[in-house]
Amino acid sequence: MPHLKFSSAHLVRHNRFASLWQPLLVLGVSLILVVRLLFQVSHYAVNIFFSDQWDLYNATLFEKHSLWEMFRWQHGPHRLGLGALLSKLAEPHFRWNSRTEAFLATAIITVAALGALYLKTRLWGSLTIFDIAIPVIFFTPTQYESLWVTPDFAHGPLPLLLVVLYCLALTCARALTRYVLVLIINFFAIYTGFGLLIGLITPVWLIFEYYAKRAAHQPAGFVFWPLIVSLLSFGSFLVRYRFDSAANCFSPLPHSPIAYVAFVDLMLGHFLGARHTHSIAAFILGGMVLVVMITVVAGFGKRLLDLKSYTLKDMVSTLLVAYCLLFCIFSAYGRACLGLINAFASRYTEYVALGFLGLYLLMLDGGRTQRILLRLLLAMLLLGSVWTREDRSSMEYAHDVKARWRSCYLLTEDIPECDRKSGLWIYPVPEATHLKEKLGYLKQSKQNLYSDLPR
Repeated sequence: MPHLKFSSAHLVRHNRFASLWQPLLVLGVSLILVVRLLFQVSHYAVNIFFSDQWDLYNATLFEKHSLWEMFRWQHGPHRLGLGALLSKLAEPHFRWNSRTEAFLATAIITVAALGALYLKTRLWGSLTIFDIAIPVIFFTPTQYESLWVTPDFAHGPLPLLLVVLYCLALTCARALTRYVLVLIINFFAIYTGFGLLIGLITPVWLIFEYYAKRAAHQPAGFVFWPLIVSLLSFGSFLVRYRFDSAANCFSPLPHSPIAYVAFVDLMLGHFLGARHTHSIAAFILGGMVLVVMITVVAGFGKRLLDLKSYTLKDMVSTLLVAYCLLFCIFSAYGRACLGLINAFASRYTEYVALGFLGLYLLMLDGGRTQRILLRLLLAMLLLGSVWTREDRSSMEYAHDVKARWRSCYLLTEDIPECDRKSGLWIYPVPEATHLKEKLGYLKQSKQNLYSDLPR
């Protein structure tokens, strides 16, 4: 008997240790990866606006507008939403310093990653060693362009956070709480960058919800009210909306389906570390992921038709995958005319990351096939996170161009000369955005590139 008591106590201690070391390991890996990302921000970020920033800050810095006008401000095919409000409320405190802006964007990514870890515990319970996949997904260096080359809170960081919060809202047990939170987040997501794609998903989910409740002989009529609110939210987005693809070569008439598929394929392969210099690897990796993602969405639809119900785990995972696929499809439609090399753009990373999060959560199901796929996915994610040589070259190039241009302009205030000396423009057509006048305003107000100069 004493021996049995000792064994039981030993087993309890062992289980307690196992339940502690795995979450601590995941949090430790998260800390290491976020520190790596912050180090890269500190090393590569340069205090000067670049490219699209000279246009999008018309809403918040260079012109006078109300908060509602800023919220609804359209830049390219999307609106600025919460990104504009965050810029207006936060950035004046650090005089629109681009380096601080990059750290703030990284902080948003960090909050989104913590939300994703919490989402996993809501769906599957305590953190395990495999959950290091989540920080690997969220803290990938591949997203450098959204963080410190051309940071835009509305394009990348905030949509990432909003979609994670949206999924967390779906896990609320009380129906009223769930619907209210989902509709609030849905509204803000629609207006914030490509979070707008959530506006297409929410009505579909509510229709699923209606038919699932009817099949289960539960009251379903009240689902129509959230459905109407979701449609009104998307309708409000379309008021005075102008279609702008942001690509001069774009044609509304679809052209080559093969080009679209190849573009999506390469977008997915890029996330796993394949770059344009390894296009074959990118096609293979991206093709594998694309097939799995399509299978996930199709399989969910078939189960829904057959069973007239769905589990929360399946629904959240499929939603994340569907969101990623929608973003990739719309990106291919709008950008494939620029050439397949544009599929490797860093700015797509946060949106694609959500699809990989969905795949990971789905593979936590205990089946043998899922376990094999889970290990394969984790290996590919780790490889993509470690193999960053080409990303570092792009980071260094962007840093050097911006640093040379800034140093030149602070000395000469000659835009064409600084374009020549830096080897690249800071804005492609300076006259189109009144670049000289904006630089003069920044000098007078001691903001952005002038904010960290000795007084």
